[in-house]
This record gives sequence, structure tokens and C-alpha cells, in this order.
Amino acid sequence: MCPFKSTGQLSLPRGDVQSLGQLRYESLAGQVNTLFRVRLSPRQVVKLKLLKARVTPPTPALPGRRPPGDAGNEKFSLIFSGPREELLASAIHQFEHRHLGRFEMYIGQIGAPDTDNVRYEAVFNCPAPGTLTRTTLI
Repeated sequence: MCPFKSTGQLSLPRGDVQSLGQLRYESLAGQVNTLFRVRLSPRQVVKLKLLKARVTPPTPALPGRRPPGDAGNEKFSLIFSGPREELLASAIHQFEHRHLGRFEMYIGQIGAPDTDNVRYEAVFNCPAPGTLTRTTLI
């Protein structure tokens, strides 16, 4: 079941936490230049702004070679900016967004902090919607 309506709005009840696997590039990229809240504790929240959503082009098929195991996966990254005085550890954090709801996501700091901000990145490499995933039976 897809948690998004055709407009990209969350169709889950407001307080529900959803799986990050349900979020897709299209829905996340539609939130560029909006704020995400990262809840560190019940009383501590850090606001991050989504600066960029970048798609990685698919790996080209080479004649005579097997396609890579992640061929057909949706690959993209998200770049966030946050306040320098509230550094976030490279870890899984609980995110909240007014249109996407609540979800957990791993982010890591990238580059050197500038005078005011720190940049963070989340990287995705997951099966594209509607594709079958291969499983190995033992």
C-alpha cells in the first residue's frame, strides 16, 4: 500500500510513524526548501532544511556482463542544512514533516561546517516501486 495520494500528500493518520521504505524520491524531492524537524528527545528538536534531492542515474547495462545486484533500484540522496550550534551525530534520527509525517532516517554530516550551518546527507538505494526483489532460498 502506498501511503501517498496522487498529490504527494501523506494519506496516513497524522500521528502515525511510517516506514522509510514507503517514502520515494518523488515525494521527498517535492519537499525541497521545506523544514524537517529532527526529534532528539521529547523536549529537543532541531530543524533541518532540505536543500537538494539528487537522483543517481541507473548503472548502464554492459554487453556480456551481468547487471549489478541493485540494477533497477531507486538511487538518490538528500542534502539538508542545519544550525552549527546543534550538531547531529551520524545516526538514525526521528524526522517529522508536515506533509510526510514521522519516520526514521539515517543522516551523516558531509563537508566542513561553514560559519552558520552544517550539511547532512541521507543516501537511498532501494527497490523501485513495482519491481520484484530477488530472494535467496537456503
